[in-house]
Amino acid sequence: MFLTVLLLSAVLLSLSLLGLGIRMLVVRNGKFPVTSVGGNAHLKAKGITCPKHDELRAHKKRKGGDFCSTCGYQV
Repeated sequence: MFLTVLLLSAVLLSLSLLGLGIRMLVVRNGKFPVTSVGGNAHLKAKGITCPKHDELRAHKKRKGGDFCSTCGYQV
């Protein structure tokens, strides 16, 4: 039973990665989708920012400003 589930999950994972790879090759300027909040243009347009930015802004007076470690945004 365990071997069946392991084999099935490996096949599904391989198919997913293969699909992403083929899409990157076929689509013009194909690249992996941006999933982080800090680098996503659609979320920025809606005014949604990285939660870490909010935390850094809250501590800005104490620290004097800092860079976000995940996206490099200076607060």
